[in-house]
Amino acid sequence: MTAIKTNPADSFTRNAERGHERPTVVVATDGSDGSAAAFAAVQLMTKISDLEVRVVSVLEPVVLPVRVPHELLDALEIDAQRARDLGARVIGQLKAAGANANDWPTESRIGRPAELIGQIAQEHDASLIITGPGKHGLLERIVGGETAARVVQLARIPLLAASPDMRRLPQRVVIAMDLDPLHLSELSRVLRLFGPAASVTCVHVQAREDFPGSRSAAFARAYETAVAQSFKATENAISKVPGLRADLVRLNGDPAAELLRYAEYAKTELLVLGLRRHHGLRRLLGGGVALKVLRGASCSVLIVPERVAPATRNENGKRGEQISTLVSDDPTAWASLLKQVTERNAGRHATLEADGAAIGAMVHVVDLPFIGADYDHRDGRVEILLGDFVGSDRHFSRNISNPVSIAVLKAPNGKDSVVCVTYKGGQTLVTFT
Repeated sequence: MTAIKTNPADSFTRNAERGHERPTVVVATDGSDGSAAAFAAVQLMTKISDLEVRVVSVLEPVVLPVRVPHELLDALEIDAQRARDLGARVIGQLKAAGANANDWPTESRIGRPAELIGQIAQEHDASLIITGPGKHGLLERIVGGETAARVVQLARIPLLAASPDMRRLPQRVVIAMDLDPLHLSELSRVLRLFGPAASVTCVHVQAREDFPGSRSAAFARAYETAVAQSFKATENAISKVPGLRADLVRLNGDPAAELLRYAEYAKTELLVLGLRRHHGLRRLLGGGVALKVLRGASCSVLIVPERVAPATRNENGKRGEQISTLVSDDPTAWASLLKQVTERNAGRHATLEADGAAIGAMVHVVDLPFIGADYDHRDGRVEILLGDFVGSDRHFSRNISNPVSIAVLKAPNGKDSVVCVTYKGGQTLVTFT
């Protein structure tokens, strides 16, 4: 790690956002002692940044069997009383934080907390959502009790799960560095809200690989190149924040376990992770590294998800999306779809990654030419092939049985960016470089 001289807080920002609208921060609370950590965090942030703070509380409705009309009225009265009790607790939290409803407007709704918190944050174009820590077991996750984890999965807005031990803005920051750091477009903007740090360390954990070619010199060189490129991109993003620069630490093993172990060893105050969006069983069981870390970390955790590119106007003045996605769940269309993908992309270099609930994300191929993909309707299988066309034994094939859907993500330049094949419990992604 490298010690960085800390700039005075007043030189960082009340004016760092000069010329821009005030960033909006949404504090999500259920009125419990655990959510008080979110108020403590935002209180620290407002000392160096001019923020618009909005406090959100969502009450899950009582589910009662209703046999006659008057029982429905009883259920509504129960919800109304619970809402009043929650409102009183939130006002108490505001007072404890030295604020009031005029300074930090409050908003309460009845419904599913994770969905509504994300929706409200999007309505206010929030830069950050802050919650208390969320550490729950499998049963509570199934019934929706782990709100922080579900918010970061459903919303496309960075989320801070504030530690109860947060007494100052974080000085020791660790950034978990992926080979494909899709969150970087948001990283520098969000880190500005926390002020300068004394040390920033990028930690990359290489999982133990066991597949054909994983021990070859060619794979090692390709992997080292990918790590170096990812660190350079992360370093460039961090350098946009005054006073920050990073060192790189390389670890081996289970990514979530190693990140948590390193965070404890380095006395980390803020652990930053990127998050890709997942669907189906993966969302429920929480097999992803980011959510495992969120549940196990003792420090504050900042999760920066992928964010959809903003809409732009085309040459005719009409709104259009920078990025478009074609998703097909019709097996009769897959052979034709993959044939078109092959024709457009054969020879382009690509990375192949399998992402499953049991093992998390595992990179299988880095920077090999894409040969093609096909769907065999007879045995219900997608085959993906990468490697050199001639003069080399560098070839890799992946067979995917019983696919559920195939998606093709196009970049702003119109070229295919990612091909994603989903199946029960996971997905395989081919990312073109």
